[in-house]
Amino acid sequence: MKITRLPDLAGKLPSGERKLFRRIFQVEEAWGRLRVPEALKPWVEEKFGGVSLVEKQRVVKVTNKVTLEAAFFNELRSRRPVESSKEALESLLEAGECLFCKPETFTAEDVFGRIRGKHGVTAANIARYDRWHGLVVFARHNPLDYRREEVLDCLSLAFKWFRQVRKADGKAVFPFLLWNCLWRSGASIVHGHLQITISRKAHPKIEYLRRCAARYQSKYGSNYFQDLFQVHQALGLAFKRGSVRVMASLTPVKERETILLADRADTKLFEAVYTVFKAYRGLGVSSFNLSLASPPMAPVRGWQGFPVIARMVDRGNLEERTSDIGGMELYAASVIASDPFQLAEKLKKAFKVS
Repeated sequence: MKITRLPDLAGKLPSGERKLFRRIFQVEEAWGRLRVPEALKPWVEEKFGGVSLVEKQRVVKVTNKVTLEAAFFNELRSRRPVESSKEALESLLEAGECLFCKPETFTAEDVFGRIRGKHGVTAANIARYDRWHGLVVFARHNPLDYRREEVLDCLSLAFKWFRQVRKADGKAVFPFLLWNCLWRSGASIVHGHLQITISRKAHPKIEYLRRCAARYQSKYGSNYFQDLFQVHQALGLAFKRGSVRVMASLTPVKERETILLADRADTKLFEAVYTVFKAYRGLGVSSFNLSLASPPMAPVRGWQGFPVIARMVDRGNLEERTSDIGGMELYAASVIASDPFQLAEKLKKAFKVS
């Protein structure tokens, strides 16, 4: 099953799901045509598998009409030649003498001290982007080799830190977590670590999503996130694992984006995050971004029905010199080479969903 079949698949949905799909999504097929000169044809044959594939290309453009997130899919983009540089990755991932290998000595601590777990410890971010900005530093160095208990322990530590900050600053109610894994994701340090903030106002992109969902609720009398999951599930792109809803996004911010929805940030959600992590490793993903946004930790008007949202996205091959994000992603829409239907099959296998 391929994203190129999405228009047909959407048209064949049961009437209720088809109505929801059309309410939330807009799909457009665009055919790009060009002429390949004779001198270039051997190179095109070698790199793309055929001149005809290049001279007439199908682009599937999917737009979320509620949030205006959009993804333009063209499988040919996965075959583009890119420059690469062989790095001694193995040596970088070996336990060594980086600052985070000795966090108690070489990282700053919060004014209330550190919170320690079995597999990690908190630290204060030395170059902040918010009033409260901390880290959870994994005990082991290699971020691609973490076991289930390590990931669950460090995610749990993050929420202990949120609660500790709340004691020091009662106005800080909006928690947010990031895991930038290795340099293509924006990480400046190889050693595995989570970034954690809790702020007095929701970060703007999270607040924008809340407002979109509120407008949807007001207009249709229905919960946006429930309807979004229902559409993905009807297409075979989503499933439930206990209380956690798992989706291969139809409008990924970049390659292979998985979205997890849950009512609370608990062990069940953390287990699901780890399962996605393992699935990505099975796909050869070595650099990724994970975000986890939670509703406020105290009552705030307008946040009813907003779930805990975890999003994870592949950031590409560590050896490639070309960035996966360009002007289109910054200023227009995401251009995607991977297929969410293929990702969904891998996720179902990882979660043991038939």
